[in-house]
Amino acid sequence: MNIPIIMLHHINNLPGPGLENWSISEEKFILLLNTIEKHGFTTTTFKLLQAHNYQRRAKAIILSFDDCPGALFEFAIPELLKRNMKAVFSIPTAQIGGFNQWDVAEQGFASVTLMNAEQLQYLSSLGMEIASHGQQHLRANKISEQQFVEEITASKKTLEKLLNQKIQTLAYPYGEVPKNYKKLVSQAGYTFGLSIYQWRSNQFALRRIGIHASDTESSLSFKLSRSYQFMRTFFDPILWIKKAIRV
Repeated sequence: MNIPIIMLHHINNLPGPGLENWSISEEKFILLLNTIEKHGFTTTTFKLLQAHNYQRRAKAIILSFDDCPGALFEFAIPELLKRNMKAVFSIPTAQIGGFNQWDVAEQGFASVTLMNAEQLQYLSSLGMEIASHGQQHLRANKISEQQFVEEITASKKTLEKLLNQKIQTLAYPYGEVPKNYKKLVSQAGYTFGLSIYQWRSNQFALRRIGIHASDTESSLSFKLSRSYQFMRTFFDPILWIKKAIRV
């Protein structure tokens, strides 16, 4: 799938402790949306792409938000609606209406309220796509194959019951992809899987583009370009760093 997929979490001018690297300011978010519009992209979702048999008349781009912090309703979502933009929102279903328990427990991050059931239903009614982010936000490469299947199956069933529609997209918590992921994710009934850094992007481990506080209009434009997509096929600095650490 040769479509830029943007990965976002928090849109917050004053992120709490530990969340700085997973947040961009409102100003940076506006810059991102302006850059998307400047380059003639049209936002879409995986659900819409599949419904139209992947035929698109304009340049397409997907905005994806992980974790579903409730604060997105304060600025980011109204801004999307004002521009008639679509996005994909993934949430760990055990924390619907709760908080980012995994961040707080594991790393001592600030507690953030997550979207509740009514907010997810509202987004779905607007044509936004709701995706699975597992049930407990567990690292897929640190749990057993059976537990991984239970996580993504339970999450899918919860969302399908809540929204009364098929859930076909899974965003791997932490971007971690387990062994045999293609088989496991496909058998669980998903059509797409969203990762972060993969040596080879494919339908069940689609690589996403991170947006950072240091990004400028120039760097954002490059990240949206075909040149950047092509470059990442052969070389991604983050992947080489991760490989070097393992060695």
